[in-house]
Amino acid sequence: MDKNIQELFVKKFWKEESIWFYIHFQNEEAIRQIEISSKGKVFLTLENPQQGESMLYDQSIEELDLQDSDFIPKEEFEGTWNDQ
Repeated sequence: MDKNIQELFVKKFWKEESIWFYIHFQNEEAIRQIEISSKGKVFLTLENPQQGESMLYDQSIEELDLQDSDFIPKEEFEGTWNDQ
């Protein structure tokens, strides 16, 4: 694997819609996303970027206004991702 790839894993709660977002960024581009709400879980990827009203995050990572607490370890993301 290329050592220059920067991977970030984010978990953020969107109060207005009551949805948890888990997003896997690679070089500041979202490549995988999980949405968890009362309706269930939605899994999105670059290959499958849209499902119903859900769309893979396509903005800059800076737009998210992230706090330190929003960053999670890869293991937490993968554990949730593998629970499909």
